[in-house]
Amino acid sequence: MAPASPSKPPSTTTSTPQQPSQHPQSQSQTRQPHPPVSILSSPAAQTYAHLHPLLLLCLFALRFGALVDDPVSTLLGALPLLALLQGVYAVVCLPAAGGSGESSSSSSGKGKGSGGGGGKKRPHGGHGHGEGGKIIPALLSLSLPLLLGTPLLSLLLCLFGAPFTTHIPHTILCAAHMALLAGTSLIYVHGTDGAVWREIWGISRAIDAVWGAAVGTGLGAWFGAVPIPLDWDRPWQAYPVTIITGAYVGYVLGGLVGRTPLVFGKRIQFAAGAEEGEAEGVGEAVGSEVVSGTEK
Repeated sequence: MAPASPSKPPSTTTSTPQQPSQHPQSQSQTRQPHPPVSILSSPAAQTYAHLHPLLLLCLFALRFGALVDDPVSTLLGALPLLALLQGVYAVVCLPAAGGSGESSSSSSGKGKGSGGGGGKKRPHGGHGHGEGGKIIPALLSLSLPLLLGTPLLSLLLCLFGAPFTTHIPHTILCAAHMALLAGTSLIYVHGTDGAVWREIWGISRAIDAVWGAAVGTGLGAWFGAVPIPLDWDRPWQAYPVTIITGAYVGYVLGGLVGRTPLVFGKRIQFAAGAEEGEAEGVGEAVGSEVVSGTEK
């Protein structure tokens, strides 16, 4: 009787599951932040970019006495002039939303604007249709801050201590001025791009003249509220004179500082966010080492 042949052991080969590579996602996440916005390179844009803050401060200084005597009438009368100046500044000095790549990356490299990508975006922005393509974004950048920004800033002013049941016209007009100062250029340049506005609300936007002016408006208004409760008994301490003064001064200083090479293009980084980013990077590195080890 022939001995039975030993049965072959079952196959024990196992195939390691291929995990999807996370490197493309991490690269896309690192490329997600948008570059800063530069002032247009035309002589008119460069000239008016320096004249605009001086013009705002001079006009505000001329009306400061009337502002102290009658804040409501003065702020209401100055609102159309402020809207006009902000609209002219946006049209002359800033690239419209969806314009060419020259607008946002001129500081990082002007050679990209000569490529195919920059030229394809021109028909969608203000450069492709002349001045008519800039007027519509300018009108939207003036109307949206007034319609949406004024109620929001009025609520914030009340939350930070403004009178809730009295001085309602003062609060609304102060919020309207702050909305035009901070929001006109932001909406004109960025439009309704959700990714950019997430950076703005997350205070992670790259610093430039537009973002610096918006941050300066908020900080200036906040510091402007400091003299109100002091017992100096001065007429200009009445609400909201010091707040709107701080907003104007902060707007000018923020825009000027945002254009300086020292801070242009840099981002505000919080310690917690940096630690989380480092922890995610270490986790991805360990995961890739484990996968490579199992494949070996």
